[in-house]
Amino acid sequence: MNIKKIKETYTCLDYLGDKVVKKVANGWLARTPWRTDNHPSLTITPNGRGWHDLATGEHGSVIDMVMRCLNTRDVRVACEHLECANPHFSLPQPNSEYYGGKEKGVFTRFDVMPLQSRGLFAYLHSRCINIEIAKQFLQEAHYSTKEPDDGSYLYALAYGNDLGGYELRNGLKSLPKLAKAPKGITTHFSNGFARTVVFEGFMDMLSFATLCGEVKHNYIVLNSIVNKEAALEVLKSTRNQVYLCLDNDKGGEDTTIWLMDQLPSAIDIRRRFAPYKDVNEYLISR
Repeated sequence: MNIKKIKETYTCLDYLGDKVVKKVANGWLARTPWRTDNHPSLTITPNGRGWHDLATGEHGSVIDMVMRCLNTRDVRVACEHLECANPHFSLPQPNSEYYGGKEKGVFTRFDVMPLQSRGLFAYLHSRCINIEIAKQFLQEAHYSTKEPDDGSYLYALAYGNDLGGYELRNGLKSLPKLAKAPKGITTHFSNGFARTVVFEGFMDMLSFATLCGEVKHNYIVLNSIVNKEAALEVLKSTRNQVYLCLDNDKGGEDTTIWLMDQLPSAIDIRRRFAPYKDVNEYLISR
């Protein structure tokens, strides 16, 4: 998809999701996604196509916004990110009703809480994930798309990223992969100078920790290979040995080669889990 088509397809509101606070006279008011913004200071034009940061004076299109969030100057990466993000916020029409920060018909409810549902524990068990390890990283999301919210809800594992979005999984075929915008990487640096292991998805990270028997490494989860540049910026600042544990497929291969070109000291450990596609498939096979 070319840049013109991207700008025609996606709006700033698509990407911001529930960071949009309210409708104002000159458009929309939102919380700035790239910093803590307790007093919303981002304005969005009435058509959702442009934004202006009241705190810094920065402004631009939805592509500029994504580049700012990902801390990249690569327009291509921003476009790929938008196409993969599956945003869940649609531009409200005039006088449309709003529920829980989302337009009616999208997320009418979205609550995050500690992991507690037996169904989700069963799903983790089916993936051979150590539950105590999972509890260190996962929460539970209760959400609804009813119009209006009638009190019923769906639930899923919720894995937060560094930008405030969530990856959602519950094992149902009707919900193979769902995300709550904005998309971004997730970093876990709680083990000092331990080695840093990079994964595509959080299930592989949890599988790796399960195989180790404990959490004894630092982790970065891309949540999508289009987030590779954001991960690279973090990896460049670490002195820890970097292990790359991406998928054994074309996307994982290409991303691994790209990261190793930028980080010659990084070590590719994917062969340890071959011929399986990823760490979780390897774990289940055992």
